[in-house]
Amino acid sequence: MRLLILTILLTWAAAGWAEQVVNIYRGEVLVTSQSAAERQAATRQAFEDLVLRVSGDPHTVEHEQVRDAIERAQDYVYEFNYSSTQETLEVDGAQVPAVRLVLMFSPVAVENLLRSAGLPLWPANRPSVLVWLVTDDGNGPTQIVEDELRQTLREHAQRRGLPLILPLQDLEDRLALSARELWYMDEAAVQHASGRYSPNAILVGRYSQTSSGAVRSNWQLLHSQGDPAFTINAESPAELMRAALDRVADHFAGLYAIRPREEGPDTTVVQIVGVSDFGAYKRAQGYLEGLPMVRRVELVALRPEALTLRLYVEGELSRLLSSLSSEGRLLSSAQSDRVSLPENRFLPRGTLVNPLIYRWHD
Repeated sequence: MRLLILTILLTWAAAGWAEQVVNIYRGEVLVTSQSAAERQAATRQAFEDLVLRVSGDPHTVEHEQVRDAIERAQDYVYEFNYSSTQETLEVDGAQVPAVRLVLMFSPVAVENLLRSAGLPLWPANRPSVLVWLVTDDGNGPTQIVEDELRQTLREHAQRRGLPLILPLQDLEDRLALSARELWYMDEAAVQHASGRYSPNAILVGRYSQTSSGAVRSNWQLLHSQGDPAFTINAESPAELMRAALDRVADHFAGLYAIRPREEGPDTTVVQIVGVSDFGAYKRAQGYLEGLPMVRRVELVALRPEALTLRLYVEGELSRLLSSLSSEGRLLSSAQSDRVSLPENRFLPRGTLVNPLIYRWHD
């Protein structure tokens, strides 16, 4: 019986901090009816949010080609349905029962729109962000637990396409990380307490409200590609949460979004060792072809235990390197001492004479 109770508690705990799953091509809008006119208006609203989410650039929706596409947003929908809710919408001063319109947009059509307009594309494989919050009302720092603010974070993370993790703030969290350590942004303590959630990035925010109600805050983002810090002033805590997530989303889009090049894709040569049979070769090839930056994969050479491929890519080499290593299927020489063929630092990287070298992890 004790084992059963423990199992249930652990299951609840895991569910409590599960990473928010974000489908960047899915839109949801509350409507008051299933009429065609209301559905078309809601589809335009959802499509505008989607373009922001997929591109990662708030200015994308101002592009003339995108504005035209928003007016005919229904052309990009391949599936929609309605679901009942307990929510209401205000219409002419009265609260009216609402239903949720769920829309699935075509990834290919949306990506073609952005490419043809020369706009950035932020791939769906995005870093998960664990958010720790602490406030001080004049009586000392306390960790944030308000459900309303947590819901604001979830909703805006969905809008921007950020996989969000919110801590349980249970006894284990409180023992591992005090409100005071959070307030002073003790990085060692934050990293230790965050280990149970296995995030790709950690966002720490501390804020306080002035006597006039204005909110002042400091934020620190901890991530392998750099640890930017920033400050935000806002009119309310909810506005503050949205602004902070916007800063984080803009930062990651700047790191990982692909911007098409007018002169066409570049080429990068990659040598993959540890490919022991034809099946492994096809899996490695399929993996590379599935990367958003890669337009085409061409076999250059095949020898026992290794193959050399030419990748036709869009975007900078640094972003390709991040993409190649993101899922652990390819291990670079810096990640595995079993990659025995070192790259030549005196020659251009990613060329036939100095290919990028990885070991395939099947």
